[in-house]
Amino acid sequence: MTKKRILALLMTAILLVGSMLTLASCVDFGNDTATTEESNVAENEAQTPLSVNDVSIKTVSSDVILLSASAPVMMSTRAGAAVTQTLTATVIPATASNKAVDWSVEWADDSNTATVTDYVTVTPASNGSTTATVTCKQAFNGNIIITVTTRESGYTAECIVSFVGKPTDINVTSTLTAQSDGYHVGVGNTYTFNVDLSNPFGQVGSGFNNIKVELGAVGSMVLGYKEYYVSSGNTVWYDSSDTTVTLDSLKNEFVTVNYANGVVTVNTLKSIESYYENMQRLDSGRTRGYTNAFKSYVTDCYFTVKITEQNSGLTKSFNIHFDDTVVTGVSASSTEMTF
Repeated sequence: MTKKRILALLMTAILLVGSMLTLASCVDFGNDTATTEESNVAENEAQTPLSVNDVSIKTVSSDVILLSASAPVMMSTRAGAAVTQTLTATVIPATASNKAVDWSVEWADDSNTATVTDYVTVTPASNGSTTATVTCKQAFNGNIIITVTTRESGYTAECIVSFVGKPTDINVTSTLTAQSDGYHVGVGNTYTFNVDLSNPFGQVGSGFNNIKVELGAVGSMVLGYKEYYVSSGNTVWYDSSDTTVTLDSLKNEFVTVNYANGVVTVNTLKSIESYYENMQRLDSGRTRGYTNAFKSYVTDCYFTVKITEQNSGLTKSFNIHFDDTVVTGVSASSTEMTF
């Protein structure tokens, strides 16, 4: 341990009662973007890269600075895809006149020999800025330490970075062809969608396979009471019974979804236009009374399927529309016969 670090630790112990540094959110790579800039990194500090394992992220408490990280962003660079997050240092107190800081990055294990900046870099937004872009360029094993140091008084805070193979995208494929507004399906059928997790490094950690699938619906419609007269084929609506409902409140009447072994299965049960709550036969069967039957659309109605990998929080959604060529009714050439 260097004399400078020992001195910093002594200062931390002395000033603990005064002001505190807390690492609010550490960097958790596997999800996003990259930049080709490098700045304020530790010189020639490295590690020999080993096989990638899932490593939990740790946090560190110290004095005078508060660290917080943004959500990750994925992007492509000239060297390939990478992942970035924004790390922000807050100098305490807020009234401090000199809030300039310097950033550095090093391996937690001093005996490692690979160049640390081949894996993670820290790029401040400007000279002395309290905001920096942290870029993960490739998978690594072990921990990397990001240190931010105040130029006045030399207080420090650290963020420990680990590679856990966090997914950055959920890929959904199907034999159906997706249109601009989603997938169009028929009624009374079963459709499957393959789900695959990926990241720019091609190494999704084994801890990211906790998939949850949710069915939702968008739009609303009018339901009412109607009587259908079999002999004449006429329908009479009683408008005083009209009520407007959301499709989401009735979604399970029309569609079900489930997930198993990397596949989302969607079952379409019946058309929206054929919906009614219950039916009674009246007048010896010559009249049928329908309660809360579909009458009209208020807005466009369709279904949504949301896929969430719960350990990373990554989500992907797609829409399901009933095809307008779907059968919604039938009539007979004769409405009554006698023998």
